[in-house]
Amino acid sequence: MPDLERFCKVIHDSDVAVAAITDYFSLDGYFAVKEKYTELYPEDDTLLLPNLELRLPVSVNKAGQEINLHLIFRPTLTPTEATRFLDRLNTEGTTGHNRTRVPCADLESKEDFESATVSIAAIDEAIKGTFGDHAVVPSARQEHLLVVVSAKGDGIRPPKRSGVQRKYLLTDEIDKFSDAVFANSGSRNHFLNVHRLETDEPIAPKPVFDGCDAHSFADLCGGLGKHVTDQGRQRNITWIKADPTYAGLLQTLAEPTDRVTMQATVPDHKEPYKVISKVKFSGTDDFPAEVSLNKNLNAIIGSRSSGKSSLLAYIAHAVDPKETVRLQVEAHGLSDAREAGPAAGHTWDAVSDVNCEVEWESGESTQGKVIYIPQNSLYRLSEQPGEITNKIAPALFRLYPSLKTAYGSATSKVGAANTKIKRAIDEWFDLADRVEALSQEIKDLGDQAAITDERDRLQTEIDRIQAAASLTDQEVDEYQAVAARLDGKETRLRESDLELGQLSSYVSLAEGATAAAILPETVQATVTVHPSAAEVPESVFRRIEQLKSGAVKDLVAKIESDLIAAATALDAERTALRADLAAIKRDNAALIAKHEANEEFSSVVADHKRQVSKLDEIAKGQQSLDKLIEEQDAAATKVETGITERGQALSILVNAFNAKERSLPTLKFGIEIDVPTELVDYATTGFNLRSTNAYIKNKGDLVSYEDAQSDPKAFLHDVRDGKVKLNKKYEPSVVAADVLTVTKEVRFSAELDADRIGGFKKSSMTPGKQALFALTLILNESQEPWPLLIDQPEDDLDSRSIYDTIVPYLVERKKERQIIMVSHNANLVIGADSEQVIVANRHGDDRKNKDSRIFDYFTGALEHSGPLNESSATALGRCGVREHACEILDGGEEAFQKRRNKYNI
Repeated sequence: MPDLERFCKVIHDSDVAVAAITDYFSLDGYFAVKEKYTELYPEDDTLLLPNLELRLPVSVNKAGQEINLHLIFRPTLTPTEATRFLDRLNTEGTTGHNRTRVPCADLESKEDFESATVSIAAIDEAIKGTFGDHAVVPSARQEHLLVVVSAKGDGIRPPKRSGVQRKYLLTDEIDKFSDAVFANSGSRNHFLNVHRLETDEPIAPKPVFDGCDAHSFADLCGGLGKHVTDQGRQRNITWIKADPTYAGLLQTLAEPTDRVTMQATVPDHKEPYKVISKVKFSGTDDFPAEVSLNKNLNAIIGSRSSGKSSLLAYIAHAVDPKETVRLQVEAHGLSDAREAGPAAGHTWDAVSDVNCEVEWESGESTQGKVIYIPQNSLYRLSEQPGEITNKIAPALFRLYPSLKTAYGSATSKVGAANTKIKRAIDEWFDLADRVEALSQEIKDLGDQAAITDERDRLQTEIDRIQAAASLTDQEVDEYQAVAARLDGKETRLRESDLELGQLSSYVSLAEGATAAAILPETVQATVTVHPSAAEVPESVFRRIEQLKSGAVKDLVAKIESDLIAAATALDAERTALRADLAAIKRDNAALIAKHEANEEFSSVVADHKRQVSKLDEIAKGQQSLDKLIEEQDAAATKVETGITERGQALSILVNAFNAKERSLPTLKFGIEIDVPTELVDYATTGFNLRSTNAYIKNKGDLVSYEDAQSDPKAFLHDVRDGKVKLNKKYEPSVVAADVLTVTKEVRFSAELDADRIGGFKKSSMTPGKQALFALTLILNESQEPWPLLIDQPEDDLDSRSIYDTIVPYLVERKKERQIIMVSHNANLVIGADSEQVIVANRHGDDRKNKDSRIFDYFTGALEHSGPLNESSATALGRCGVREHACEILDGGEEAFQKRRNKYNI
């Protein structure tokens, strides 16, 4: 007999929750260990299971090893039942040339134990003799024991499809008889495959377990609860997601894939700062001090007004009160945020004395976030297609990050194009005003042909006076040359005074100052850069911003330097012009005096000079006018370019989207671009719809933005020149910008079972399908797996949608995030295999709570079952979680049966 005390200590000191005490053809060791363990550690809750290891009289491997089979009994097995079973389990042994059939209980020698085998038929007979004839049916047998076959060296290893066909068929028969498999992780997928039999006959998937399989204290200490790979020997840690009870072990038969895994680390790991471990209440006797939560799927169930939705609301409000109130207002259509609260008729202000805190797995000081979906919020899905795009986009971008980049790039380019268009329109109208003003200035100077005729007439008069006054040609030429020089200098002096006046807003240059200076903060510059932030990684954009900032500083410095140089040069030029004027007048004083003495001649020469000056002004003005018109045309071209770039950006996005199918398991996404009617309505408001023109085809029509955008230059002229009548107080430049920036909008759509939502058409989905669509998106939209709090997602959803769609989603999502769900639907609670069920109860005469508190909660796993206790002082203590679920949930018993029979194939 081994050292039982040492054996028990090794188990106790490990982190293993369940240990099967194993022996060949005997259960004596189990009862001895159980007795000693209870004596040593009476408070320990480690589950010890009786495991009877047997050999079948067959082999399927090349070494000829007989197959090992394990019978794991429920831990309530009594010594009497064990003796009865072993008395009825006949073995087959060989003594010399004779075969013997003796009960397991009669095996005595080492040779007896080493040579004994049992047949499947003998096992069935022993089960019937001990537990009744009905117990040979697998579902009934499993209430007493599990048949676990080895698939290691001494078992039915996954075949490689070579060798003797008979062995494959024999392997299949043993597989059919078994409930589970002992193997390593490499065999797991094989035994989860429902088409693994040689005949391809479907068979239920089976859970695969591994363990330390210790035959010595060295094995036990080195392998218990540890992942071991040593000299070709592999032992995996087996994780079972269930209560550490025999009932919990039975759950692995219903969910062999999700309930059992073999790996070195804890499965379904979640960051502790994203898992709520418990909810604490204080300042009230209406709630228990705390309610613990599981890190996976928590289902809160209860009758009407039992406090299940209140618990969820309190959790959400404790994490983010502002967002919780906003969502409640939106979900319940409240007109005032002060009406929101944890339950109907109770506002948050009214329960301000109730203190609810959530404790995260990482500690009390953690600040986290939750995704809260109040009751009915799934069904208030807006019929506005634009809002549907906002709901689809987060989930779509999470699935396809490159699409998010393409979308960001397109919207950035469209925005940049429209900004370019608006700036160009403002520039065009500003230039148009300047063209008009300059044209008027030129017109005010007079008719060029008439001025030319007057200049020529005055020249003739000068010639006549010259002859009459006996002025020589040389004197006249010299005087006219001097007059022209003076006139040119004086004109340039006036121009320089104006130019310096323009620069005075930026440069200070006092009279007689020797150095100009920039006025503080007068010079500014902006630099527009493509790509935008949405088009490149953030780190790259930060470097672009640094380059942009540096470029702006350099540009401002260069502009300031240029302004100072220009002001300094103008001031120097003005000083030089004054000196030149004085010198010319001084050097030609006699000539000027002689000609000015002839009053008639001087007057005619002055008139002639004015006509020449006007002609020069007209020529210069016309040159400037031509330049302004050229710039105005360039501004119109910028508008055209912006419209083209905008269209190209949207086309690139559509092509990128359509390059591959965009979908979730139940949703197929699409993309559409079009101009929303409301945008055209808005762009039309500035037009007088009682008159028609090239853009308002008929009275009352919306503006034809397409015609305007096909020829922006013509449209701009028509709007400014009054060919298009506008309503009073509407600026032509603003109206033109509204029309020319009418842009196609990007909208996403989704298809679910041939029904669609989103895009530019009205949804064809029923309210139930809209809810399913919304939930599907919400479950996929968040990049970070924060806890999901959802209140009765089944409302208005048919049973098929719940079981076929929502349940699989919950099963997958609970692996990555904690889910806390209020539900009265059995398919959701049971079908999604809730790790924890929280039964809510409101105190009443017929449904009492402990200490008469208004709300109380009872938590446990689905496998938690207990007999009806009519004498219980509280409603929650009457029975186990399973019984409460069957009583409360719609179709609870049926759902449990459906779950149990899931693999009844």
